[in-house]
Amino acid sequence: MPKKGSSTHPSTRLVTCVTAIALAASAPPARADEESTDPRCQGTHGLASPLPDACLGVIDTDRPHQTDTPHVVPAGHAQFESAVAAVQLGGTPGAPTGDRGAHAIFFDDGYKFGVVTGMDVQLLFKHADYIPEERKFAPPGPLNLRAKFNVVQEKGWTPAVTLVPWVFLPADRSQALRGGPLVFWGWELPGHFELEMNAGVLVSTKPKPPAAVVLASALTYTVVGDLRVFVDAYATGWDVALGTGALWAFARDAQIDLGTYVGLNGDEPVATPFLGFSIRR
Repeated sequence: MPKKGSSTHPSTRLVTCVTAIALAASAPPARADEESTDPRCQGTHGLASPLPDACLGVIDTDRPHQTDTPHVVPAGHAQFESAVAAVQLGGTPGAPTGDRGAHAIFFDDGYKFGVVTGMDVQLLFKHADYIPEERKFAPPGPLNLRAKFNVVQEKGWTPAVTLVPWVFLPADRSQALRGGPLVFWGWELPGHFELEMNAGVLVSTKPKPPAAVVLASALTYTVVGDLRVFVDAYATGWDVALGTGALWAFARDAQIDLGTYVGLNGDEPVATPFLGFSIRR
């Protein structure tokens, strides 16, 4: 997700690299699981008529990837995704020595609701940011509000495509008001791989740049069962980070994850190890 342009822009190189790894080894993709033939799973569902439990697959989350999935929360269901704990280490690349103190982040959470088939709404909020060196908490937030509109279903080489209007509302004067349109898309590939990509533009008030291009790509591999590992690259303007980790759906509606993000440029922490948990109801 957004953290914060020349032909040799580092974000372009990183995103292209992750994408190329996936495409170079792949034949035309196919869905790993076919649509259910149960008539209860067909048609449109919503808050008043949730998608039946018998039609649900394994929980599908945005986290822990920085790159978000084009898939939406099933209609009539709710999903909670949390970075229970994360530690931002080393400040940002190129920061003065005095600005490299650690931040302990707790409960960077996403509250997500499937409103109708193909559409969900999401509230994202960082609840606690503790600075050990100063023995105090930094302001929480910002509050992220966004909706996902799945406009194309995946079929063969046609990816799942989702439109995402997104706004960041500051919880403190030090935070910027940001917003813009993004597009999420992705495929399930042969060989137990999945490729997801994001692109868009964010406009912003100070202290952020007035406009920034968002580019991201994630490659996920299913090791066994519902245990997966991933690598991704995410860039918002010149703020660039890599991510890697593992996620395990130990039940149909519950998942744990861990890994780290590595800042390469701009306003990104040098390293952010994390532990997360997600659940769907």
